[in-house]
Amino acid sequence: MKLIEQFYCIQTERYGDGSEKIVEEGIVSVKQELKRPLISIIGKSDVSGNSRIFSKRLIANPYINADESFTKEEFLFLSETYKFDIAEHDRYEGYFTSVLKIHPLYNSSADIIFIEEDDKEYLRIEFNRWEFEYQPRSAGEDSLGENITYVLGFWENPLLTDEIIAKLKR
Repeated sequence: MKLIEQFYCIQTERYGDGSEKIVEEGIVSVKQELKRPLISIIGKSDVSGNSRIFSKRLIANPYINADESFTKEEFLFLSETYKFDIAEHDRYEGYFTSVLKIHPLYNSSADIIFIEEDDKEYLRIEFNRWEFEYQPRSAGEDSLGENITYVLGFWENPLLTDEIIAKLKR
C-alpha cells in the first residue's frame, strides 16, 4: 500500500446556465479541500479506457442489505487502516458512519472509491460538503450536489480484503 501524496487536479466552478470555469489547475496534496475536482494521477493521462471505477458510501449499517454497506468488522478495519474517524448513530445501535470534523458542514459519510486501471488498483476516500450554509439542498436547485471535496487519502495497491473488494464492486 502506497500513499499518493500529490496528484493532478482541475478544480471547476459551474454556473446556473451550464457553463463551467476552471478556477485552479495543477498539483495538489491529499488532506485539503478542492472545488468540484477532476483528479488524475501525476504522470498518467486522463483515466484510460481500461479503467473501472466503483464507489460506495463509507458506512456500516446492519439494517439494510449486506451488499449496500460494510459490516462493523470491515468498517473498523477500514477505519484503522485508512485513519478516518467514525461515530455510532445515537439512536440506531450498530449503525456507524465515517466523520470529518474539520468543518461543521461535513455532515454526511465519506465516499470510498475503488479504481482498477491498467492492472493496478487505487483507493480514494473523500468527504463532500456545501461551500456555504445557504446553498441549495434539493436536486432541483443544484443537481450536481456538494461542491467542496476533501480528499482524505489516495492509495496505490490498497490493503483490502477480498470481501471488501467484492463488496466495493457490487
